[in-house]
Amino acid sequence: MKPLLGLLLLPFTSLSKELVTCYTIYFLVFPVAESCVTYVVEGSKTIIRSWAKTVVVGKLVKRVNSWGEAELIGLKPLTFQLFQREGTFKRDHTYVFDERGVLYRIVKYKEKGKEVREGFFESSVLLVDPFTASFLVYIDTPNFVESTLQLFYDAKVQYVSYRTVGEERIDVFDKNYNTWKVVLIPRIETRGVLKPKGRWILWIDKETLVPVRLKIGFTIGSVYVYIKKIKGDRDLLVEVRDGQAKLF
Repeated sequence: MKPLLGLLLLPFTSLSKELVTCYTIYFLVFPVAESCVTYVVEGSKTIIRSWAKTVVVGKLVKRVNSWGEAELIGLKPLTFQLFQREGTFKRDHTYVFDERGVLYRIVKYKEKGKEVREGFFESSVLLVDPFTASFLVYIDTPNFVESTLQLFYDAKVQYVSYRTVGEERIDVFDKNYNTWKVVLIPRIETRGVLKPKGRWILWIDKETLVPVRLKIGFTIGSVYVYIKKIKGDRDLLVEVRDGQAKLF
């Protein structure tokens, strides 16, 4: 009975693919945070899970522990959740996307009670969440023509522009990568210490489309992000890209 059950389940379990990427974040020579992103593809559905937290020196400056999840059909977002914990700053985001716009609920926790913003933002153009935006940038390389994504975040439309500017061979710890070098400009207004600022530079591995090094800026300063681990289906992002004739 057990072998038969295994054969029956095999077609369904084999449809799910997973890729896990983990990073160490440095300020100067000091590791200040860690982060992992998990991509799960089940047929036309993609789930992106991410978390980030400060470590060692980073904890001395501010304790940050944020996590969230986005769900997509094809390359279009369905839902997005983000839970921010930055010292005393605590906020939860919940967004639901459809062809008419975005239903949102943002809860900010205060010392006494909480502040809730909720509503429906109508839009005739495709809006994406921050996790989906990053995912689209990765699978759109090389793109030597500047492109702009419209994000819905913090109850308003925000913009991220990006363009591949060249190719570069880089070393990350003990490994060597052939990469696309991408310049990304986040024009995002939000709250908290991790407010994006300036020009970001991404080095995206040609083989896997995974970012292996990043230079990113926030209001508190710039940091370098280095890939620490790639686990699972290394072809996952490439397969998603190849399965889409064009982004939208």
